[in-house]
Amino acid sequence: MEAPLTAPVSFARPARPAGGRGIARRSPVLAFALALAACAEVEPAPPPSDTDREATAPVAEPLRAETAEGPVTATVSLAPASPRLGDALVLTLEVRAAAGVTVEMPAFGNALGRFAIVDFAPRREETADGVLSVQRYTLQVSASGRHRVPRLRVEFVDERAGRDPKPRELLTDELGFQVASVLPEGEAATELRPARPPLKELEGPWLRRHWPWLAGGGVAAAALTAGVVVWLRRAEQRARLTAFDRAVARLERLRRAGLPEQSGMDAWYVELSDIVRRYIEERFALRAPEQTTEEFLLEAGRSALSRPHRELLSAFLETCDRVKFARYSPGARESQQALDEARRFLDETRAVDAGRPAPAAGPTPATAGAGATR
Repeated sequence: MEAPLTAPVSFARPARPAGGRGIARRSPVLAFALALAACAEVEPAPPPSDTDREATAPVAEPLRAETAEGPVTATVSLAPASPRLGDALVLTLEVRAAAGVTVEMPAFGNALGRFAIVDFAPRREETADGVLSVQRYTLQVSASGRHRVPRLRVEFVDERAGRDPKPRELLTDELGFQVASVLPEGEAATELRPARPPLKELEGPWLRRHWPWLAGGGVAAAALTAGVVVWLRRAEQRARLTAFDRAVARLERLRRAGLPEQSGMDAWYVELSDIVRRYIEERFALRAPEQTTEEFLLEAGRSALSRPHRELLSAFLETCDRVKFARYSPGARESQQALDEARRFLDETRAVDAGRPAPAAGPTPATAGAGATR
């Protein structure tokens, strides 16, 4: 009997795919990493902070105000235009003047007493058509709300040919701005709480037991206040009495230095007028050094100065202004007369003690001859 024919049985394994299952079996660590990457969630980007928003926000133009007077143009700018409490404010005053025009910038901090001055940087440079003078202030404000930069005064003299050499002034425009609070909008600054009940120590019997001490304390406080007021008044009187001595000492040093030469004429008259102005500031409580001659004479009319003294002071200050601003060159006789007039004004307006009579308002023997020659 013949054996049946059968097909040979193959025990070969099927071919493995070259994909991820084969890689996973060969490298378990790599397969685990791929699984974690597939299951991971993409975290959203964080929202931009206030600092990022401020950095990308457009920069606002500074506040500006321009004023012109003859050959002089003044520009006042303030940055930032919308500050917050605590921000540094940069105030810039730029004055452009034509060639041949002498400009006197405002004194340091003049009219800016309401702000705290952190930094100050003046600058002056020649331009193609004249002179550029710059004052840059860094300021701080102490409270939020509405503020303003007051008008600034610039004095100048037009020394060009055919022009009026009389001193003139330019007043800039005011700059109003709003300082925002650092608190979030709509949040109350303080929390309102109910009133506390009165202290038990101040109720009923305690007051009846201690009222003599309270009355005595009130009397002592009133006496102390009265004593302080009297002391302050006497201190003010002593300051006025010594104002004459200080002015006479400075005037005597100027006299011993001799009459001015042509090269030192301007400085000599500046010192002479400063002696009289500071004497008047201490003696009559006037803001003489910070004012122009016209403003000072107007305020002096409201003080205790008599009319002859105001006329003498007016003529004296006009002579000094002509030398300082109009380049007037007086002779030796006129300089000596100005020195005598300053001493005469001091002698006739000095503060006196209660038991000592005031000097007469007429000319003194030392200056009678000089006054008659005018």
